[in-house]
Amino acid sequence: MSDFANSTIGRLRALVGAQPLLCPVVRIFIENADGRFLMQARGDYLGMWGLPGGNIELGESVIYAARRETLEETGLTLGEVEMFGYSSDPDIETMTLPNGHVCQYHAALLHCRDYSGTAGFDGEETVGIDWIDPDGEWPPVHAQIARSIEAYRQWRKSGRFQNV
Repeated sequence: MSDFANSTIGRLRALVGAQPLLCPVVRIFIENADGRFLMQARGDYLGMWGLPGGNIELGESVIYAARRETLEETGLTLGEVEMFGYSSDPDIETMTLPNGHVCQYHAALLHCRDYSGTAGFDGEETVGIDWIDPDGEWPPVHAQIARSIEAYRQWRKSGRFQNV
């Protein structure tokens, strides 16, 4: 659902303006055969990178939202998806968007190795993509994405659910 005004958050924003909202979101770590994960250069925060994902719409499950957002943002179709963590620390997850709206994210952190298609980008929401070594250097990211990447790295090492 790329039409913001008709999205769940868009309809809420029409009522409450820029006041802080709790925003349930998904962040997906799509891992290729080399163990790298897909990141996207964001069109709304030029120079910043993020993970495929976004708001969970009313009536959607976490997995459905992950599949929809991934297809919209990267062109990839997800197969089996696994939830490995949850991020909700308000000190990290509260953000003021470029339009002045404040969101406190509650993020389901998901992992997928089973996908099809060729990764691409639309040039608007996503202006570039790259496969990143989780143990290497990352492009510039916001604090909540850095925390999510750290959770992913810890999950890969321990296999334990990450609650950050």
